[in-house]
Amino acid sequence: MKLFNICFTGISGSGKSTLANSVKEKLKEKGIKVQILDGDDTRKEIGDLFGHTREERIKMNRINRMVAHYLNCNDINTIIAIVAPFQEMRTIMREYFGSSYIEVYVQCSEQVCRQRDVKGYYQLEQEGQMHNLNGVNDIFEVPDFSELTIDTENESIEFATEKILKYLMENGYAV
Repeated sequence: MKLFNICFTGISGSGKSTLANSVKEKLKEKGIKVQILDGDDTRKEIGDLFGHTREERIKMNRINRMVAHYLNCNDINTIIAIVAPFQEMRTIMREYFGSSYIEVYVQCSEQVCRQRDVKGYYQLEQEGQMHNLNGVNDIFEVPDFSELTIDTENESIEFATEKILKYLMENGYAV
């Protein structure tokens, strides 16, 4: 079995964290070691040192890559749930991790993400208190290429989880 680093990318509220947790639970049931690196959690754990500008997002991406690398060195797979709004960031991750990198674009319209607004970002943006909200008042570049696209408006978490597990199995990442 090959180590993997799954990167869930999409705008806020698209379902990255929910999907990451679902996939993690199924993998753990199979005895596969896996750790989630959630962008918002990482940001909080390092003391909110970085905001949401392009440069700060690139720095956060680098931190997540480094932590994932250290986990891989200890035979732990990672699921990285981050916005990763710029193609440049995802390209660097792909080059860094090589064949262990699996990109999953978690697609969802801004309208549905606004309705979900799990973290309150869309409300803050609407009130003028949040700038750099990718896909709204800042850039989100739809991935040029992803191994999988999950449409969380039309696919259930259960269906999407099975789709990801099937991909892993078919490509030698999981039993």
